[in-house]
Amino acid sequence: MDNKITTDYRAILEKDGVLAQLPVGFSMYPMLRQNYDTVIIERIKEKPQENDVVFYHRDDGKYVLHRVIKVKKDGYVIRGDNCYFNEYDITDKHIIGILKGFYRGEKYVDCKSNKKYKAYVFFNRYTYYLRYLLHSVRLFLSKIKHKIIK
Repeated sequence: MDNKITTDYRAILEKDGVLAQLPVGFSMYPMLRQNYDTVIIERIKEKPQENDVVFYHRDDGKYVLHRVIKVKKDGYVIRGDNCYFNEYDITDKHIIGILKGFYRGEKYVDCKSNKKYKAYVFFNRYTYYLRYLLHSVRLFLSKIKHKIIK
């Protein structure tokens, strides 16, 4: 979820402790669908762990909802489920919330206890290199096709 707007989500989370929002963008697809699913974000209470989905504020002003790939002593490696490149400059000062769960239509999916969600995370994380390879091959073939058609 990429969003560059003037809303101060940090202040909302500090005041209310929770935020319900429609995701914007495709970086967390297929888990989250743009302007359809509703994410429930809690104020950050403890240090995020690997596989948590964090809500953070980039230095460029954008608010983003992506998954923690690795916890390092000086920050986090973060990537959207539908992205192929990692972010490395995210620290505790950037992270303002953590995904508690989301509504897919009327059904609530709890990120801590839902077994289907946990299976999705496992599948998504451990097929990344295969998906990246297939994506790269598809891009390569597309470039060849465009050169031939010219």
